[in-house]
Amino acid sequence: MGKKKLLTLLGHFGIVLMVVSMLLVVGWTMPNQAQAAGKAPDKIRFGNAIALSGPYAMGAAVTQIAPFDMWVKEVNAKGGIYVKEYGKRIPVEIIRYDDKGDTGTCVKLVEKLILQDKVDLLLGPWGTALYFAIAPIVTKYGYPVVGPTVDSLKLREMAHKIPYLFVILNQPPEKSIAMVDLAKELGVKTLVAAHHQDLHGIEYAGGVVPALAGGGVEVLRYKSFPLGAKDLTPLLKDMKAANPDAAFFFCYPPESILITKQSIEVGFNPKLFYCTIGIAFSPYREIFGANTVEGVMGAGAWNPKVPYPGAKEFWDRMTAFSGPGGTDWYGNAWSYSTVQVMEQAIERAGTLDRKKIRDVIASETFDTVIGPVRFENQFNVQSPGEVGQWQKGQFEVVAAKEKRTAEPIYPKPAWPKK
Repeated sequence: MGKKKLLTLLGHFGIVLMVVSMLLVVGWTMPNQAQAAGKAPDKIRFGNAIALSGPYAMGAAVTQIAPFDMWVKEVNAKGGIYVKEYGKRIPVEIIRYDDKGDTGTCVKLVEKLILQDKVDLLLGPWGTALYFAIAPIVTKYGYPVVGPTVDSLKLREMAHKIPYLFVILNQPPEKSIAMVDLAKELGVKTLVAAHHQDLHGIEYAGGVVPALAGGGVEVLRYKSFPLGAKDLTPLLKDMKAANPDAAFFFCYPPESILITKQSIEVGFNPKLFYCTIGIAFSPYREIFGANTVEGVMGAGAWNPKVPYPGAKEFWDRMTAFSGPGGTDWYGNAWSYSTVQVMEQAIERAGTLDRKKIRDVIASETFDTVIGPVRFENQFNVQSPGEVGQWQKGQFEVVAAKEKRTAEPIYPKPAWPKK
């Protein structure tokens, strides 16, 4: 062997020795299958940017945060979520920040959770607009999110561009169809409607009101008002003067409370009185009293009498966790179903690999308290009900007809006199 070739071989050998020495210094050994999979984390960490203050705070606290936190308690009581990759159950925790109901803040916090906190998975915010804001972010970083408080036709159109965002909530088209059928059944001939100037109100009203008009109901007034309005008395007086059969308001909880309060004050009592979000809250019933809200309708709906395994037991636990006056008869079940889907998806994927979890969510059916959830083009096709109504202190499903837990009351009783 020539001197030059020998020196070359010795040089290569020296490099190999140097690499091996470095690997030994850092404790490297040939990985077995378990080591290749990595050490099991102490916890599965879920990030949650959600409104703890601001206009969305009431809805977030009652609808999502309570069932999310109850789920964490329940999962950890059984040792956590079983992850086959690690051969054990792993406890869960939620890292939560206040997005204040602001889209920009929400985006920054979601990125913080992903890039700085390095959470394993994400839970959704509260409110339709915020899902539009985070959709590109969760898609960019590959974090599957199942949204329990988002209804939007535009998101459905965008779904192929945001494959990591899933929507579990029943949507305006389905709720519109049920409301049209209910209006026809009840004999509603005329309506007035108003929506807040936020994405939820604009899209929701834009689906329901034209559907009702197309179903033969005459629209006497169709107005909008600012998000977070403090006085809607002039609007309600104008609606009262129109003398409609039905009044529809597409709004968030504080506005639903305001509209009810001021409708009582001005004596506006149509035969059908409907607001979207907040009507199903137990706090709404507690504020006005069960007798006062008798017959009021709202978006939804869900009731512990729905024919799905575990529904009644869930409601018993939810009521005990939040208190009888702190539950949401619509959103609690949808929010809890969200984490049921996440838990089952992790267990079926057998890993915390987010791409694999996402693929399970997209392709399988999940047993939940709202029934068998299945996503088509990232939108859930299962719903326990579209319209709810307060009856004797219970929020009953009154539409669609085949899903009823009680017959609808029409006309709505008069507001009680003071």
